[in-house]
Amino acid sequence: MSKYLALDYGEKRIGLAISDPTRTIARPYQTLTVTSLKKLVSELQKIIESENVTKIIVGLPLTLKGTDSRKTEEVREFVRELQSRLAVPVETADERLTTVQAHSTLHALGKKPSKHRDRVDQYAAVHLLQTILDKEKWQQKRDEEHE
Repeated sequence: MSKYLALDYGEKRIGLAISDPTRTIARPYQTLTVTSLKKLVSELQKIIESENVTKIIVGLPLTLKGTDSRKTEEVREFVRELQSRLAVPVETADERLTTVQAHSTLHALGKKPSKHRDRVDQYAAVHLLQTILDKEKWQQKRDEEHE
């Protein structure tokens, strides 16, 4: 089966999370340092091929009220660039509070978020991806019950 890859976008770092092949569990994958779009796309292409990724989900930073901000438009532009350069679908998903959840996860693991910023980005992507995976499983189960 194929995997999903989630991205927690940042100007300097992008945290990645990947699903298992059954698309049930999300786990931290790695953090990419942003130096150029060309290099980033190349690294993502390598991951897509080596991990059999069939979809990328990018966290969309909406305000707590659910509206767009300057950062939201920056992420939308980044997504458009990825959509034009990658051979897999690139979608967005609401990432509100994923960083807060990531901080809680790191605290639970006994780590200080301020000393593990790359892990914060990865765990924010994990929380984003796990929400998508759970929603898809729930929808699949609901559809099967209504057949």
